[in-house]
Parts: sequence; structure tokens; C-alpha cells
Amino acid sequence: MTSVNGLILIPIGEISPEDLFEAKRLINQAFRGKLEIHVSTARINPPMHLIDWDRLQYRADHVTQWVSSITPTIRRAGYLVVGVCGCDAYVEGLNFVFGLAMPALGAATVYTRRLVARSKEQYIERIAKEVVHETGHLLGLQHCSDKSCVMSFSNSILDVDRKSYMFCDKCWRKVEDRLNVDDEG
Repeated sequence: MTSVNGLILIPIGEISPEDLFEAKRLINQAFRGKLEIHVSTARINPPMHLIDWDRLQYRADHVTQWVSSITPTIRRAGYLVVGVCGCDAYVEGLNFVFGLAMPALGAATVYTRRLVARSKEQYIERIAKEVVHETGHLLGLQHCSDKSCVMSFSNSILDVDRKSYMFCDKCWRKVEDRLNVDDEG
């Protein structure tokens, strides 16, 4: 695997870049300061042809491919990209997804429509959990059986709330190995 220089968060659609700046603090804690994190201040809108008009949801796989297609220079520079979308999305076979990572493309997306909470703090924490989770997938991690680990699978918002935004020790060792790829040899 090539080295990872950092993570770029891109606000897409109806999401405030300020929300991502707030989530960045928790994301940085999850990666223990070992991953450079940037938030784009330019919010972009996804193309309308990515919407499934019968379901009124975006196709997560198509949005993630689109995010990858508009960020080739960033990804070639060794940055992972996560588009955080203020919308709802699904993949074939599921009613909805909170996020989708496509490691081969170096890109992922998180969908905030179902992450909305009563408090701003809980909403920001939910965003951070999903960004960290999808970034973990971009780094090669699979789902974790530890229900408190950020890499555990979330089938509902209750699952999102149950888990931490931090990696369990086992998953953290994998993240650390991946982020320290250049330190060896």
C-alpha cells in the first residue's frame, strides 16, 4: 500500500462546513493526531443524475465514484477523501446506508440525513463516528465484532449511538500499522 498523507473532508449538499470543522476535533482524537485532517470550505452539490427518483435517495456507490472522479489530484498526492453529504443514500439490497467506502478509489462518503439528533453535540459525534468508520475501511479495516469499536457495523442509529468514535485496541494497531507504512525500512 502507498503511504497516506492525510484525510480531506468535503461538504456536499445541505451540510455546513462548520459542522465538519466541529467533527474534525473528534476525528483527530480517534486517529490520535497521526492523520493530518483538512476540511474543504467549499461546499459542492452532487449531480442530479445520481438521485434515484423512485426512492428519492442518492445511490451511494455512484456518489462515491463521483467524489473520486472530482478529486484525482488530491488522491494522487496520498490523501484519502471523504465526502460528507447532507442527504440520504442507499446501495442495492439495503434501504439506506450511513456511509460507503471504496478503498480501491481512495474515496468514501457519509450521509447525514439519518444522523440528525436532538442536540448539536450528538449530531456532530454521529458524523465523526461515520467519518472515522469509513476512513477505517479506506485504510483496509473490516467490520469489528467489538460493539463499542467505531468499526462495528451500524444497522440503525441505535448502533451508531452505542459505539465509540474511537478504535478498539485491535483495530487501532491495524490503523497504526497502515499509517506508519513509511516509517519502516
